[in-house]
Amino acid sequence: MPRARKAPSLSALVRAQGIVSERALVDAVAGGPVRGSWWGHPASHAIFQALQRLREDPDVFLCKLREGKQTYVHRRLWPALLRLQAEASAWPSLSAGARGLLKKVERAGAVRATGPARLELESALRVVARAEHTASGAHAVVLSPFASHFSAADRSRAARLTFGEAQAALALPAAPLPRGRRRQARRR
Repeated sequence: MPRARKAPSLSALVRAQGIVSERALVDAVAGGPVRGSWWGHPASHAIFQALQRLREDPDVFLCKLREGKQTYVHRRLWPALLRLQAEASAWPSLSAGARGLLKKVERAGAVRATGPARLELESALRVVARAEHTASGAHAVVLSPFASHFSAADRSRAARLTFGEAQAALALPAAPLPRGRRRQARRR
């Protein structure tokens, strides 16, 4: 009987690389590329447990940074992440629904939400979405303001960075980020 492969420390991978997509972490735990959803993979339980442990790591932040996909960012890059988030020119304009939801989140501090406006806000790094269990046992998504997840020291360091320095630290392209809501011209 083959021995079970020991899953790599995902925290160590994020610490070493700074920014890692969830897909890359899934592949690392599985020992190779996983096609499609990892939920059906033989290593799905190990993958789930490893990702859960990583989400509890106080030195790792989860957001939708790259291509609107789950991305894990190490603490040393949080100031760059905050500076990027604060750059309005880097993000597409928000829809009316997303603007309204963002106002609710900013007023209340935390709001349960679903739908396209939630996804739009997450992809624009305006909110952080976290899953929680309700009293009935159902899952709910709770949104909170993005910057509220970081310390005053992180915000202060972010304010001293230029946008270009933040992009370089995060290894992002110099052009505006290609994701989020895009308005398309109507065909006539």
